[in-house]
Order: sequence, then C-alpha cells, then structure tokens
Amino acid sequence: MKRKLFICCAVLSVWTLSIGAQSAPKDGIYGCYTITTISENVYHIEDSNADHIAGPTHNSSDMYLIVGTEKALLIDLSNKITWYKKPEKYLREVVYDRVGKKPLVITITHNHGDHVGMLPAFADDRNATFWLPASDFLTDTPASSRYPAPLFPKERVTYFENYASINLGGGYIINSAPLPGHTPGSTVLLFNSRNLLFIGDALGIWIFSTDGFKSFANGYPAFWAYIMNQNNGLDYSKILVFGGHFWQRTDPARRGIQFLYDMNSLIEKVSMGEIEPISTGYSFFPYLNAMYTFGMASITWNKEDADNYVREYRSSMGLSDDDFIGHGPTHKDKNSELIKLFDEYRFHTDTPAIGDMKYYLYDPTMHGADPNKKYPLIVVFHGANNGRNGVMCTSYTDCAVYAGKEYQTVMGGAYMLFPKANEAEQEDYPEYRQAGTWMTQDPSTGTSIYIPACAAIIEKVVAEHSIDPEKIIVGGTSAGGFMTWRFAAARPDLVNAAFLMAPADNPADMELEMYDRMELPIWVIHGVRDEICKYEIFTGPVAEKLSSMKHVRLSPIPIVRYGDKGIVKMNVGGTEMGQHLALFCVGANMIYDDGTPYDPAFPDGFIAWLKESLNL
Repeated sequence: MKRKLFICCAVLSVWTLSIGAQSAPKDGIYGCYTITTISENVYHIEDSNADHIAGPTHNSSDMYLIVGTEKALLIDLSNKITWYKKPEKYLREVVYDRVGKKPLVITITHNHGDHVGMLPAFADDRNATFWLPASDFLTDTPASSRYPAPLFPKERVTYFENYASINLGGGYIINSAPLPGHTPGSTVLLFNSRNLLFIGDALGIWIFSTDGFKSFANGYPAFWAYIMNQNNGLDYSKILVFGGHFWQRTDPARRGIQFLYDMNSLIEKVSMGEIEPISTGYSFFPYLNAMYTFGMASITWNKEDADNYVREYRSSMGLSDDDFIGHGPTHKDKNSELIKLFDEYRFHTDTPAIGDMKYYLYDPTMHGADPNKKYPLIVVFHGANNGRNGVMCTSYTDCAVYAGKEYQTVMGGAYMLFPKANEAEQEDYPEYRQAGTWMTQDPSTGTSIYIPACAAIIEKVVAEHSIDPEKIIVGGTSAGGFMTWRFAAARPDLVNAAFLMAPADNPADMELEMYDRMELPIWVIHGVRDEICKYEIFTGPVAEKLSSMKHVRLSPIPIVRYGDKGIVKMNVGGTEMGQHLALFCVGANMIYDDGTPYDPAFPDGFIAWLKESLNL
C-alpha cells in the first residue's frame, strides 16, 4: 500500500511540474491573453480570450513585444484585468517565454490607465526597467485628470525626450515620435526597418479638450514630416499601423499610409467645419459626443467645442462661411499628362560647381503647330528642391499647363522651357556636382551661379528652334522667382517680359529703374499670407515702387485659391505652405473657373497679358 501511494505521489509530482513548466503558445489564447505574431520576433498581445472577446462589451487593450538580440521592449501594459485569476502570472509567462533571460524594457505610449493597468506584473521584477516619455510622465501632476499617476519603481525608470531611440540589438532599433493631443505626451513607437508603427491612442483618437485638438492639429505636420523623411529608414508605402484597442482597427486590421493621409485630411476638414459628425451616444463619457470620420481616420471629440474651434480657426484665416479647402488645380489639362509633352535635354557647362544640366522643352511644332512660323519662348524657373524629381519640376510650377492644347490654342503656340537646377546627385549622371538651388551664390559675381548656364541654354534653344528672339518671357516661383529677378538684372537682353510668383527676393532700386527705362512688362503675384516667402519681407517692401511703374502689374492675393476658389492648403515635409503657392493662380490663367479674375484690377487674365506684352 505504501509503495502504491509513493508511485501515485511521484506521478502527481511529475504531472504538477509539467503544468508549471507549460509555456505560452506562439500564437493563440493563453490565460486571459491572445497572442499573434506580427513579424519575426514582434508580437501582438491583447487582453482578451474566448470568454472575453474584444468588442462592445469588452474594451480590450493592445500590447506589443519586440525581441532583439540583447534586450526586449514591451509597448504598453493594457487594462488592469480583474475578470481572470492571476493575470500577472500569465502576462509574465507570455512575455518571458519569448524574451528568455534578456533584459526587459517596458515603455508606455501615454499616461492612461488602460495602458498601464498591468504594471503590477512587473513592478517588482528586477529584470524589467521602464523607458517612459518625459512629456507625459515626468510631471508634478498626472498628464490626464482622468487617471492618477502610476507608481513606477523610481530606481528602474528612465525618461526619454522626443525622438529618442532604443537599440535592442541585432538591428532592432525602436524610435519614438511625439504626437500630442490625446494626452500632452502621447508618443508613437516606430520600428523603422520593418515599417511598423505602434500608435497607442495617439491616432485613435479621443480628444478631451480644445487644447488637445489644437495640440494634435499643430503637432501632426511634424509627425508627418518624420514619416516622409527619406533618411529615416522607413518605406512609407509599406507602413503598417498598429493601434491600442480593437475598435481602432479597420478591415484589414492593420492600417497603412492611406490611414495617415486620411488623418491629415480629416484634421483640415474638422478645422474648416467641412464634416458633419456622427453622434456617439457615449453615456460613460458624455463630453465625447461627436465622431468625425474621413476615409480610414476618425476623431472623437465634443461637438460644441469643435464648432467653437471652427469659428475661431476660420476667423483667424479671414474666411467666409462659403470658403472651403481645395483639392488641387482644376484646369482641364492634367499635369500628369502634360509632362509627357516635354522632351529632355542635357547641357554641358564648363562650370565645375554645376557640371552638366538637364532642361525640358515643349516644342509646339512637334504637336501640330506650323513649323514655318516663329513662336515666343516661355522660360520658367522651378522652386527650391523641385529639381530633385526630374521632369516633375515642370509640374511643380503648375506652368506646364501652358503646354496644353487649350492654352496653346489661345496663345497661338509657344515654346515652354524649364531648366533644372542640380539640387541633388543624379543617378543617371553620377558625375553631376550638387550645386544647390537657383539661390546658390557665385562668390565671384555675388549672384546666382546658374545665370551663365541658363543664358547659354536659352540662346541654344532659340538658335535651334522656330523661336522669335524678341519674344522671350522669363518667370519663376519662390527660389525660381529669385532667379527671375537675378536673371533679368544680369541678362536683360534675353528678357522681353517677366512674371514672378512669390519671389524669394526683391529687386534693387537701380534694377527697377532699368526695367522702367526698358518698359519691361512685369507681373508679380504674391500671396499676402505666404508662409515661406512672407509678403512683408519679399515683394511688400518694393510694392509701392512696383505699383508706380507703368509696365508693372502687382497682384497681392489675399487668399491663394485654386480655380474653383478652394483654398490652397499643402503640407510639405511638416511645413504648411499652401499660401506660398501663388503659382496656382497663374496656372489658372489668373481667372477663376466661374470667370471672375483673381485680381479685379487685371480682369483679362495671364495669357492676355502675355499676348499684350509680346505684341502677339
């Protein structure tokens, strides 16, 4: 009997040990958690199981585990689980079954209780340290009045500043990017080399105050600039976005770059009051009574506060109730098709700092115009950085539209020439030097280093094509406007008319006196709300003189709009520059689609001015 009892006890002991040694499955349910492998050594851990399925009755919260060769990072600590026995034990086992004996670092996307609830699982774990965003946790008071400050073990906490990174070993580098709004320090964690974004609730997104929305709207451009930065190791076309809760997902659950595009549009539409919200009916938080959606993106806020914000925002921009955000040029000819009409040429220069240049030419005689006639030549200098993408520099000025059939017919035919600045090394011509923008200075002359080369290109094009050398129009936008002023001053013999869109320069008095003597037709178009080349710095200081000149037109545009009168808003690299893009006014022929002029003082339009200036 004793022998039988001993055998039974031994078997029971072995069975007990086997239960204790049980490990969490690679994927599937383990205790109160559901585990899914996202990528190699990257896991999604959700506080849900078959009895508590993520949904309307169970607001599950998401955690993410990334395991490098030297350490591991756990992102967020989910809800505090009270509906399952020993949730701390199961979470530790899920984590350490994947981490092994490596040190564990825990970070929190933001200071809300449903993301720090399982802190007790690791509060006494000496192997675990905490890496927390200072802007949400290193404060005297909680970042949100909704939750008390969590009690992290002080001796194992490191606070990081914006854009900090952590190296987990083996190329597993995790970066941080601030995106305030949901809380003052909401942070996105990015695994750049895998194109993975872990957003917590930063893009979910619930907004708890007007200040919260302002922070989000003002902070999003910088976040967007980080995502689009070509040097950050992200391939934005392959981005996958992972949120903090089941209800942030769409079908498919993982969102990509379109979600980020949609959020950018949604912020603008909410600010402008262009979206009617859906009532949420949240009894547990009455303030969150309105959901605004666009595409894959959503913002949940308070309708009364949103309406007040819209009035304040529109008033600050001087907008009427009928104003709206435009969505691009409305001329019939599309730039994507027009660029196909331009032929590419390569021009050799003897200037070592420049090397060879490309230029793009539209030849009307190659598209049906009479080859026995002489035509005017319109030369356009693109803006800064627009030369990095080849022939797209023609489209970025919106002046490629003048190569279209509609405008060519009205003008009676014209050549279009776009020289391209060597703003970056060219893959197809690796011997090119990086000379910079049109504003790069030649130390020997004090003006643009490109002037001799551009003059030579113009002379070459005139000599080789059916061009009237007495009918050359030179124009440009931004840095190209700078180049136009400098080129006209240096080579007035090659300029019979000039137009400038938001120029990044002012002409000297002696230059204006020369143009006056030449009776040179000039048209300057500049948005008075220009964010880049501010009107009070550029154009404004010479406005009085320009306006007094007989052959000069000055058009300060109160609000830059597309042809349909939609306001131009465009965020480029984190910088709003829509009101800098007076080029869209010229692209629309300085006449709105409904026939009204951009400038009531000059109702005839841009083409009519060209024809008048050149006696066409």
